Amino acid sequence: MILFQYKAKAEDQKLPWQVQEAVYKAQQAIIKKDYISAEKILKKFIEKHKKSHYLIEFTLGNLLFQTDRKREALYHYKESTNLYPDYSDAWQNMGTTYFDLKQYEKAGNCFLRAYEINEKRHKNKPDVLYYAAISYIMAKKEKKALPYLQQLVSGKLGPPKTEWLQALLKVYIDLKLEERAFNIAYTLIDKEGDNPRWWKILAQLYLQKGDYENAVAAFTIYSYLTPLNQEETMLLADLYYTIGLPLVAAKYYERAVTFKGDRPSYYEKLASAYIAAHRPDKAKDALNRALNIKPTSQLWFMMAQILYEREKFKEAYEALRKSTKLNPKKAEAWLLMGYCALHMDKKDLAREALKKASKFPKQKKMAKELLKQIISREKR
Repeated sequence: MILFQYKAKAEDQKLPWQVQEAVYKAQQAIIKKDYISAEKILKKFIEKHKKSHYLIEFTLGNLLFQTDRKREALYHYKESTNLYPDYSDAWQNMGTTYFDLKQYEKAGNCFLRAYEINEKRHKNKPDVLYYAAISYIMAKKEKKALPYLQQLVSGKLGPPKTEWLQALLKVYIDLKLEERAFNIAYTLIDKEGDNPRWWKILAQLYLQKGDYENAVAAFTIYSYLTPLNQEETMLLADLYYTIGLPLVAAKYYERAVTFKGDRPSYYEKLASAYIAAHRPDKAKDALNRALNIKPTSQLWFMMAQILYEREKFKEAYEALRKSTKLNPKKAEAWLLMGYCALHMDKKDLAREALKKASKFPKQKKMAKELLKQIISREKR
């Protein structure tokens, strides 16, 4: 974004020969990377003349910028614009310097001034307007950036570039202008339909809206255009599960668990998807795989539920025993353990499990009723 060369403008006064000579000598020294000599030439000119010249200050600013003395460069760019307020190159370089110093709003103001000067001269420099907008975005002044980005994508300054549309999309999202964000996302897809990034953003927009079916559609296209990482694979699986397609969800959960890293929660979701899809054998297989990797209380509890549904009460009881050993506060496991023991006609085991279950608020009522039934049976 830095402009190092200068060109005399048509409306400029003729450059004094002393200025031309000093700038030429300084630039020759800069080409040779003799920055010390170049600086001496320019500063000598300033010392000798009561009033400096905008081009001397501009060239010195560029030299200081090149040698990473950006705060000093700012001073000389400002001097250049003080001497010649309509010198757009100095405003643009000042903007770049402020940007590098992370003073983004000031950078935006300088870029905007450079653009406006060029606009008055009927010079079309939309990239400078884009730099202004980006600076305002970086300064978290999205509302200030908005009209300039809208101007850029209007088509009046030429065909909208992808980066202009992308910046406007970000601003619309940040400002929660949902429908406008959708319009830009679809514009980007029309422009670059094979770019996975736009499909992912579209999916995220639909997610924020709570439109899971369209989110799934957009994210599925994204998955066709680029390999999914584990987190993305899980998200797509979750979406399919949410819209009531557990078997499709299971396919993506299966992919997710093949990535490195022991994630018991992923196996829990995989098993849940198979259960919802009425595939208990596959659910059991998934749980066995998970338990071999890293047993958890929840995994054992889910295994017990499958076994209980199949009326394998002894095996279910054993799974629940392991679940409660790993997490003694697993209230629902204690209650189900009581049911298993009753089916096995093991009243002592049932009583023990139900007493534990009765200590938890949600299970208290049911556990006490079952305990009463046990006592009632024993009295007969």
